[in-house]
Amino acid sequence: MNKLFHLLLAGAIWLPTSQICAQEKPKAEERVKAPTPVKVQIVFTEYDGDKKVSSMPYSFTVISDDKSGPANYTTSLRTGIRVPIETDAKDQKTTYMDIGSNIDCGIKSEEDGRYHVSLIFDRSALYPNKSPDGERLVAEPNGLPLVRQFRTGGYLILKDGQTSENLSSTDPLNGHTLRVAVTINVLK
Repeated sequence: MNKLFHLLLAGAIWLPTSQICAQEKPKAEERVKAPTPVKVQIVFTEYDGDKKVSSMPYSFTVISDDKSGPANYTTSLRTGIRVPIETDAKDQKTTYMDIGSNIDCGIKSEEDGRYHVSLIFDRSALYPNKSPDGERLVAEPNGLPLVRQFRTGGYLILKDGQTSENLSSTDPLNGHTLRVAVTINVLK
């Protein structure tokens, strides 16, 4: 009986070990795709009718993820100024408000050469209170500055070298249109 027990025990140990060895060999289709650097260019362009008022380009690199996993690689860009805002005139208390552009971007690659681009934009700017001719544009409540805001988040599907211009917004006070163009280029 002792001999039979040792044979059964040896067989039980041998079976899983052979299965483990067979599982250790990676199959070609299961190999993880290496992360790829992708250059992202975003251009915010403001128009007054057909006339271009301003153009603000931003450029950065994002490492793309393999399509099978969650987005672990993202790039964040923060640029702007801090504007002092008086919160209590009596006690002369001041706080600061961030004005500028904030961009968060993540990219996932697909086997067919497309890239899923995840973007979050947050752009703010101080409203001018007078036109170049000195005309008052916007009534200022209590003399505090007015801030215009553009926020959006979404997903784009792009190929290497492709540009998407499908984001736009109209300013409710002056009628200017803000258009956003996104271009990606895979870095080799």
